[in-house]
Amino acid sequence: MIRALLEEALRTREPGRTVVCTVGDCDGPVRSELPEEVALHDLDQRPVSVQHVRRETAVSGTRPCGLTVLLAATPTDLRRALAHLSGFPRSARIVVLITAAAPHLSPPLPVLPGLGPWGELVDSRVRRAGEEGWAADLYFGVPVPLPPVVSALAHGMVGGRRERPLPVLAAVRGTDAGLWRPGDPRCHRTEHVDAILDTTASGCSLPEDAPPRIRRASVGHTSWENLGALDAHTPERPTADQVPPVDERVVNPIGFTRTSEPVTGSLEDRDGRWHLRVGGHVRWSVPDDGGVTDVHIARVRDLRAVEIVWGRHSGPLAAARAVAALAAAGVPLVSGPVPSWATGLGEETLTRLRSVREADLDDEDTREIHSIRTRRAALREHGASARWRRMGTELGLGADTDPAVSVLLCTRRPEMVGFALRQVARQRGVETETVLALHGFDREIPEVAAEIRAFRASGRELVLHEPDPSLALGTVLDRSARRASGHMVAKMDDDDWYGPEHLADLVSARTYSGADLVGSSPEFFYLEALDTTVRLAGESERPAKHVSGCTLFLDQGTLEEIGGFRPLARGVDSQCLTGVQLAGGRIYRTHGCNFMVRRKEKGHTWTVGAGHFLRREGKGQLPGWRPSPLLEPDPRDVPVTGSALPWGAPEPVSGTPGPVTEVG
Repeated sequence: MIRALLEEALRTREPGRTVVCTVGDCDGPVRSELPEEVALHDLDQRPVSVQHVRRETAVSGTRPCGLTVLLAATPTDLRRALAHLSGFPRSARIVVLITAAAPHLSPPLPVLPGLGPWGELVDSRVRRAGEEGWAADLYFGVPVPLPPVVSALAHGMVGGRRERPLPVLAAVRGTDAGLWRPGDPRCHRTEHVDAILDTTASGCSLPEDAPPRIRRASVGHTSWENLGALDAHTPERPTADQVPPVDERVVNPIGFTRTSEPVTGSLEDRDGRWHLRVGGHVRWSVPDDGGVTDVHIARVRDLRAVEIVWGRHSGPLAAARAVAALAAAGVPLVSGPVPSWATGLGEETLTRLRSVREADLDDEDTREIHSIRTRRAALREHGASARWRRMGTELGLGADTDPAVSVLLCTRRPEMVGFALRQVARQRGVETETVLALHGFDREIPEVAAEIRAFRASGRELVLHEPDPSLALGTVLDRSARRASGHMVAKMDDDDWYGPEHLADLVSARTYSGADLVGSSPEFFYLEALDTTVRLAGESERPAKHVSGCTLFLDQGTLEEIGGFRPLARGVDSQCLTGVQLAGGRIYRTHGCNFMVRRKEKGHTWTVGAGHFLRREGKGQLPGWRPSPLLEPDPRDVPVTGSALPWGAPEPVSGTPGPVTEVG
């Protein structure tokens, strides 16, 4: 189908120059079939530098094209291509062909950051190309530059109204530019940038007043034979920061499913290249640069696990990059003894690979917990956003600080103040500011005052206010949000349990999903009157219309756009979610293993009885307090029940309560 669409575009082209660009593993049949007058560019081999663009321009001139075709293997490759498009002539017709895309990605409908070249658009057509591919065919009244058009199409596929840039504005030199700055069409520039990343073998020449330079070895120039011998920038045992980062906007946990086939794949070496083998057949092969894409990830979601068989892929950086991408996507990975060169994966990620056996993953809950812990480690060590924050710190451009989150806590119960503040105090991986609304009681109540003093003594920021008792809950939350200084705002309830990485996982989900509002899947409920834990069924790691109201997470800009929290006594969370949808925003639901809802007999704005949860389809019910293993509760906050164990742990032999322990 892609070949037919390419032939159609060439057959219907207007007079004038024609350029075809390829990126990813898709140009095999194209190279030999193009007419002689059509210029072919392999973007994977195209260096990024001002000098290279000038040389190309001197040879080909700046005369506009009648047709430019960009043929990308996957959306991951399309985002890589953006770094290499500088210097191409303007074009009156632009055709973007994508061979295959992961099912959860959107069509390449342009998301417009501003008017730009789109005011000249005359006609456009976006259509399916076969079962997995996409084609976008755009006509303009006058020739327009290529980068902003392709950028808008790539952004449309991953979603989100705004493309959040990487933390450091950097230029990249060499053929690895798209690996280090995925989705960034500006990295060819040298002026007005924070740093220059040099991946050329001999080093690029820079003017005296150039920004700071970071050296990294090119994936293509690093082989098993010359590992450690290229230069001082390629250590014998690579560190995680030497491996090109994972583009988490396309290679991420979206699409992870709890259920799986009872089949394990293996990533193993055949003739110097890694292949994913399932049942004796090769399902897909890893590209030479280790670039695991969104399509590769979609084609392993049905597997229970993937075993890493540590052969030798094309090179050590490429091999580490492939494993890091699988881990960041939440693919359940298992591994035997790890070779010494795999240090490039980072210690935390390697620890997770070795933490379970294949047989352990036969249990759905263990498999999901392993996936969550592995993806956390890989995204922290290899995600593009986290990587560039660390590199910014290396350059003195700002500290690699944890993200700042303002937590909104509203309570009418003095006895819950200490419990609620402890749920915030135990959060790790984020810097928190807590806006505490004492709704209907005084801060001078002795036990309340003591809890506030203890919280402030821990060094956490606390903003305190006492709204009028007659105000509706929505009004109190809205006034709390106005007092918050953080860019990101999280809503937490005063009586629910939250794991220590609850907020950090929401920050991560916001980054890789591009959503305007994120929250968790409502799964774990403790029915206090019955001393019973119910786990409901629910789909997570997907765009959704609903998330748990006690996990709402959004930025101040989105909250302002929807008019803030509505002045309602009930249904505040639902109105917030509806407002985001009506404003054209995206909502994303991440996993539900970080929190547990406490259901009392009364005192909730959502007035449903215990029977509602017992009748719902779910994963079962267990006696006692049975949280997810990720909760890691404070012993002071564990209810005194007949059973207090993680979900999935075996029942104690005697009738005495068992300890709460971390599984894995």
